[in-house]
Amino acid sequence: MPNYIDLFGIQLEKKKDRFQSFLTEGVELKNLKEEYEEQFKKYYIPIDNKLLDENYEAIAIDASGGKREFFNGIYFYINRAHGVVNNGDHLRDLETDVFSINGPATMAETYLGWKSENLEIKILKGYLNNKNQEDNNLKICFIDGSLYSRVMHPIVESTVKDDEDYILKYLDFYLDTLSEAKRKNVVLIGLSKDSRALFFRNSLLDEIFYKEREIIKDKLDSSQINVINSVIKGIDNPNERDLKIFEKLIKEKPKLLKKIAQIYHEYNLSRTDGEIIYRFSKFPGFTHPMEMGLGRSHQKILFNQIKRDPTSLIRNRFKNKILDLNIDDRKDFFNYALNVLNKLLKIPTFISFHILIDIRDNPIKVDIPSWYFESFNTLSDYPFVAFINKFEPLLKKLINFIIKLYGGTGNYNLLLSAAHDNVVLRLSSFNEIYEKLLEDKLGIILPFKRRTKRYLFG
Repeated sequence: MPNYIDLFGIQLEKKKDRFQSFLTEGVELKNLKEEYEEQFKKYYIPIDNKLLDENYEAIAIDASGGKREFFNGIYFYINRAHGVVNNGDHLRDLETDVFSINGPATMAETYLGWKSENLEIKILKGYLNNKNQEDNNLKICFIDGSLYSRVMHPIVESTVKDDEDYILKYLDFYLDTLSEAKRKNVVLIGLSKDSRALFFRNSLLDEIFYKEREIIKDKLDSSQINVINSVIKGIDNPNERDLKIFEKLIKEKPKLLKKIAQIYHEYNLSRTDGEIIYRFSKFPGFTHPMEMGLGRSHQKILFNQIKRDPTSLIRNRFKNKILDLNIDDRKDFFNYALNVLNKLLKIPTFISFHILIDIRDNPIKVDIPSWYFESFNTLSDYPFVAFINKFEPLLKKLINFIIKLYGGTGNYNLLLSAAHDNVVLRLSSFNEIYEKLLEDKLGIILPFKRRTKRYLFG
């Protein structure tokens, strides 16, 4: 049969229950369902249907791109970015280049991801250039994706030839632009429509753990409680000695520590915030906002290294770059890198939450630099991820504006959808327009790999 429909039907019939469960409920939740639901109800806030009649100047920015790897190992790429302002203005930019890599092919994807995000920030920079620092009117910039994650990109040397230190250039421009947006009263909001974040789920699980710890603490000695704390809260970087003691405790006291064992197992599952919201939400709402600091052990280690010995960090992470430089250029490079790392220490934490505007839709993850609010911390001085204590009026206004720009299921933000529609680079355009133009302008035949589909229609 065409398209293997007969074989697909047989497989589907055999695995019907499995497909049904996974596609409607997600990852199986055998234990802690009641505990999750109890905490979810505490930290899920209904949307106020009385929207404030406030409008702001706003811009939404999105990017799209395409790449081709040729048989000679060279990559050709195009990235496009588009900004749509709610006064009718448009900003656009395009970047194209060729490069080679001296390492795994996965670096090409990482590098082009950085490039695409950087082009979005260039659009923002162009928008800011036309804004006056004395203008106190609130303005908003929506960017597709997480702002927090961009700050947390690993500081690593790329394997792209002649651009090994690109992550430093990326961070330098991004951090400068964040600061300029703050000075010019432009509030940056990152919106992620298909987030794989775990911070809300992990925080609910923390609350479940703290509650259970209170119940059992008088039935264990302090050293046993310390071991349980070490294993549960050190899940990213477990202490092998404590882990063995923990496993022995679970076997010796299975009844007392049954829920602790379930909590430990649950921490080791990558259950997303979106799945928790999908499972337990009964009405439109948003999760209690959280302040995102250095919540993971590797983040704390990195920032401690930057504070303690940034020169060694640069030397260890950019070895190939440094080897290629002469004495004078090495000194300039270290000065530049140290300046970028110093800027990173001054960046604020981020306020983050998920909002579900229509119960039939997926939640949208929102993150906002915290320095727009009265009380904020810098990332370098805040080794936590925690629920905020004060719900400031500005945050309510921003949530109100996000709701007003919601366009229904499949259209999570009217401005961002418009930016996406203007910028999306389809494969047919990449093949038929850009690659064809490249051949015509250069007067060459591109060295395609075999079986490359060059000209697609429709």
